[in-house]
Amino acid sequence: MTHSETLHLKEIRESPRRPGRFLLSLSDGRQLVVTLAVLADTGATRAGIALSEAVLSRLLHEHVITELADRALDALARGRRTRRELELRLRKREATAVQIAEALARLEQAGLLSDERVAQAEAASRLRRGEAPARVRQQLRRKGVEGSIVADAVADAINDDGFDETAACRAVAEKRARTLRTDEPAAAQRKLLGFLLRRGYGGGIARQVVRDVLGTHRNE
Repeated sequence: MTHSETLHLKEIRESPRRPGRFLLSLSDGRQLVVTLAVLADTGATRAGIALSEAVLSRLLHEHVITELADRALDALARGRRTRRELELRLRKREATAVQIAEALARLEQAGLLSDERVAQAEAASRLRRGEAPARVRQQLRRKGVEGSIVADAVADAINDDGFDETAACRAVAEKRARTLRTDEPAAAQRKLLGFLLRRGYGGGIARQVVRDVLGTHRNE
């Protein structure tokens, strides 16, 4: 980089939308977003200073990582997300796998991203909604959660809530059966059994519950 090509920092201002983020305007027209820590670390703390190649390279890198992390934070603000789900979202951005991994690692280190917490919350919520443990495990694995984390989260949710699979199956079957009162018995059985199987309940439990519940309702 020659003297005539040396870039300067034209302006620094804090982002009005994201406290803790600073918008940098460079003399070549580029706009970067970085954190206060990066400004202090690079010495890019006032307008007018020249930016060395090393400092510029660092700022450009941190701009990419900061934007990726902020995109991930936006997604987390809208609901629980696993690391894998965020990776898939960030792949739509112009970034490498290494940059995405670095951005997500920073969120994990800051305690803002945790597959363990997602798995624990999802397991408890899904079991309370009447899903069987098998389906809960399947859904968490689809979200990219590691098998050991899934197993621990579901086991903890079962123990904490005193989850009884047969009782849970019967509860959701009773509720569903109210919508099948006008169906022919064979059709009602098929529909209710299919519903319970899709919720993850085993065939043996599901069939017994179907017999019990529909027998009860048909006699009402």
